[in-house]
Amino acid sequence: MCDASQTPTMQTLKKIFTASISCCLLFACATEKYEAKPLSVEKTTAKIVAKDPANEDFKNYLIKQGYQASELPFTVWGLDELTLCALYFHPKLDIAKAQLALSNAAIDTASLKQNSTLNANLAHSNQANGDKRPWAYGLNVEIPIETGNKREIKIEEAQQLAAASRMDIASTAWQLRSQIALDLIEYQQNIANVQLLQAELTAQTEIVNMLQKRVDNGLASKTELSTAQLIQLKSQSTLSNEQAKSAEIIARLASDVGLTPERFKQISIKPLDINTTLSLQAKVLDADFTNKNLQETALLNRIDVRRNLAKYAAAEAKIKLEIAKQIPDISLSPGIAFEYGDSIWSLGFSTLLNLLHKNPTLINEAKQLREIEGAQFEALQAQIIGDLSQHYANYAAVRQNLEQVSSQYTSQLQQMQKIQKQFDAGLIDRLELKQASFHNIIAQQQVLAAQFELLKAANQIENDMQHPLYSSFVMPSH
Repeated sequence: MCDASQTPTMQTLKKIFTASISCCLLFACATEKYEAKPLSVEKTTAKIVAKDPANEDFKNYLIKQGYQASELPFTVWGLDELTLCALYFHPKLDIAKAQLALSNAAIDTASLKQNSTLNANLAHSNQANGDKRPWAYGLNVEIPIETGNKREIKIEEAQQLAAASRMDIASTAWQLRSQIALDLIEYQQNIANVQLLQAELTAQTEIVNMLQKRVDNGLASKTELSTAQLIQLKSQSTLSNEQAKSAEIIARLASDVGLTPERFKQISIKPLDINTTLSLQAKVLDADFTNKNLQETALLNRIDVRRNLAKYAAAEAKIKLEIAKQIPDISLSPGIAFEYGDSIWSLGFSTLLNLLHKNPTLINEAKQLREIEGAQFEALQAQIIGDLSQHYANYAAVRQNLEQVSSQYTSQLQQMQKIQKQFDAGLIDRLELKQASFHNIIAQQQVLAAQFELLKAANQIENDMQHPLYSSFVMPSH
């Protein structure tokens, strides 16, 4: 209810004041409500267990990556297929994607303009001076004005940091692929080792049985038999250890793919043609000027190189922002007031005085940050060149070793052919033939070990470049 002594102007101002306060309260209520999202161990566990490469969502994801529906589901899984599985199911990527979402939100935050503020006041006098009205009302608006193009610079900085976050996703994806490639090499090597170790144990067991019969008939010494039995025990122990590693390798591979071991056992791994793989790698790595080409590929395509470039650009934007802050922002404050019978309008102006000379210090700090980013970029390039040179030298050494053991194995095969002819001619007995066969298996194991070492050496180079050596596989964008 209005006081009868109030003039129409006073009543109008009071209504304006009341409406303003009501609007402020209304806007204050129109905020987003907090919604709790507690973590549940049971739900998280169920989500992990439910990851299935046979589900329709994953199938649709593969179709988006260029696969035909008729190709799905895969009958056998190689490195490319397992990589896509990891990119879809592995939780590490969820972390990187959440960080990217945060960086994108920072772009939106940087693009926001400063909000204007509404101020109101109400006062009442005890009317000690009777010629004055008892009421005073006031209403003014604070309108901030940003100078120096600061908002655009903030957006530029946030965009560069978001670009670095996108590179974090790509880096995580490549790390998953690289680890899966190494797991596959160990998986295939384990299978091949088990096969040769079983052949070795079978051959040595036959040798022990032959020697046992000779000892029983007084045709061989127990010392010779004991030596053969020790070799047999060693072969059995090595085979058992290699077989025990199989479950560990499969569990690690399943984890790196993003599946549980139970789900992973449902898929079939593509057999490895090691000679074809080594031949494809050799076409790339044994070409002329290979080391220089590898360096160029790495320096142009490495994910961490692009990420450091984005961070350097963000540091540049930081300098521009601090320089722009030398010109302080201003604030306009238009208002109207009714003070005890007098109507007053006003226009305020405010700004921050740089009396303490903070900006030069902050500019120097930003420049130092840019120097750090530049030094880190140079150090990264030097590290890439050094790692590539080292790993390429290692590849060449391992390849030379493979050639040597392959030559020895070829000589061993030729010797085996001669012994077989001697056996067929009745010049030697079955024990000598079986011993030669045993030595042939040992030589084959040496070749196999050298071949897989060469695969690992090539994988190191591929990881240095963060680019497939010969495959046309392209990492999906996220």
